[in-house]
Amino acid sequence: MPNLSPWRYNHLQNNESMLRRLTGLNRRTFEALHPFFENSLNDYFNEFTLEGTPRNRRPFVHENAIFADTRDSLLFILAYVNGNVRQVQLAEFFGIDQPKVSKYIKILRPVLFQTIKTNPQALSKYKKELLFNKINK
Repeated sequence: MPNLSPWRYNHLQNNESMLRRLTGLNRRTFEALHPFFENSLNDYFNEFTLEGTPRNRRPFVHENAIFADTRDSLLFILAYVNGNVRQVQLAEFFGIDQPKVSKYIKILRPVLFQTIKTNPQALSKYKKELLFNKINK
């Protein structure tokens, strides 16, 4: 199994070319999008569980959470949507199995779509259209 730490945002944030290759965004754009994505993701998890069922109690981050930092969640879904990383590769890089990758994609793709849709100032018009096209493939 590969060393997982390079696939965390805090290790990639200073590697502009790798970040751009994986996500299609430079660091400045990624950082501009992140707070909006984080809010949308928190809204989702305040209402629903990971399984998509209505939440009965307050959410919290587990000690062994795959995405302890929401930047890692954004990195994960952008890498997938950008088309440069397959599900099986994401599974290996994030230390999870492929069905769990599929589950996270099912949650994170609509969250990303909603983030971009409701926060047009988060991205340039070109990047927004590009991501919309990739999300809707």
